[in-house]
Amino acid sequence: MWINLAVIVVLLGYLLLSIANKLVAATSQRRAEIAALRLVGTTPRQIRVMMRREAAVIAASALTTGLLLSAVPLALLGQGFLGRPWPQGPAWLLPAIAATVVATAFLTIELPTRQALRTPPAEALRAP
Repeated sequence: MWINLAVIVVLLGYLLLSIANKLVAATSQRRAEIAALRLVGTTPRQIRVMMRREAAVIAASALTTGLLLSAVPLALLGQGFLGRPWPQGPAWLLPAIAATVVATAFLTIELPTRQALRTPPAEALRAP
């Protein structure tokens, strides 16, 4: 069980890095949008709240999708190998995965947003 768990953690780690890079790149590309919002009167605090809500939607979507897509295969594998519809493993694993997904979503959106807010809006719109 522990070898399988280690392999899954490594594979999910690569997937997590890929998703984190994608979220950072997507948020960084929104510098012009953030600058335009600031020029029309939106405060930096309002922008951060908006981006945090987007991160919450992304995290909730990822958790829901992951749970729904894994429930049937895990139940079938558990039934086939263990004689019961739930998989074997430590109980802390599901909350740890959920916390990792939520932390990744928030950090990969929050940090580029804060960086974009440090740039003056006019300068951010001028840069290509």
